[in-house]
Amino acid sequence: MTRAETRALSERQWQILRVLCREYIVSGRPVASSSVSRALGLRWSSATIRNELVALEGAGFVFQPHQSAGRIPTGKGLDRYIRDLPIAGAPPAALRRVVDSSLASRVSGAADMRPTARVLSEIVGCVAVAFIGEPRRAEMRQVELILMQGACALITLTLGDGTISRHPIRLDSRLLESADEAAIGRLQERLRELCVGKTLSEARALLERMVREEEARFDRWLGESLRVGLLLCTMANLEPLWLQVAGQRMLATATAAAAGGVDALAHILGLLEDYHQLAEVLCQLIPAPSGDDLRAEVRIGDDLGVLLGGDAGGPALSLVGCRLPSDGGGDKTGAIALLGPDRMDYEAVIPLVEYAAHALASRTCA
Repeated sequence: MTRAETRALSERQWQILRVLCREYIVSGRPVASSSVSRALGLRWSSATIRNELVALEGAGFVFQPHQSAGRIPTGKGLDRYIRDLPIAGAPPAALRRVVDSSLASRVSGAADMRPTARVLSEIVGCVAVAFIGEPRRAEMRQVELILMQGACALITLTLGDGTISRHPIRLDSRLLESADEAAIGRLQERLRELCVGKTLSEARALLERMVREEEARFDRWLGESLRVGLLLCTMANLEPLWLQVAGQRMLATATAAAAGGVDALAHILGLLEDYHQLAEVLCQLIPAPSGDDLRAEVRIGDDLGVLLGGDAGGPALSLVGCRLPSDGGGDKTGAIALLGPDRMDYEAVIPLVEYAAHALASRTCA
């Protein structure tokens, strides 16, 4: 949101929006003008508040599901509300102790992070993700592509440090309909030309540049080579990747109300099973911290398009996440993130996520 948009709100409109957001978070239902009037101590009449709600709707801060209903904040309205919350302090001592207890052992693998993900999921009542990964810096020495059933394929990647990793992927089924063995061989050779002899980060930078340059004119097989190469660089980059997810069952209720909720739920559940892609998406959604200043990022509604695989279709879901700083050598990255309904208690959730990120960072960098 721009400063001009923030200044466009009058003090009365801002007070009405703040109360409406708070009432929506508590009740989960459209908020009537009479409810806003009562919450504001009958300072303004319902008619006055209705007029202001019309103005807020025109500015994109609220919407009305149907003519006789109250209003619901949009993603833009909730974002405005969250950004004006008091600066988050530490969570209650009891919650700090629970988080610290879940991180009691030094984080050295996935098993160490499972209690933390579960604790955060149960406290907030949503999906919790915690991950740490170490970027690979060795050069790619060999890439082998094996076509399996249907459009499924297996890529075997050998790095210069002797590490071998295998990644299942899906190829473009339309290309495979008319493909022969020679075409698959050419795809593999193109992958080798694009990737072998480069580090994962070097290859990714090259592939992204080529995609931009060739987007309007590359042939379909070259396009598939670029797409598969980018997937490979993403999947293989954070190895070893220690990631835990907890609370997947809690997504059903949150996505049911969203437009295309079933499709969104299926996409998210699939993403939650693909740890490398999930880590990559979280890195896109949550900016890296500057120095040791770990601040939670809140993403709502349409801002979650990359997570939902398209248009988020209104607020419905929100993500509160915090990236961990790289360690002294810049060898690790990680994040703590909570994904749930847009009705999170942000005043409580934001400090909890920031505290968990600080606690995890102190143990991984120790």
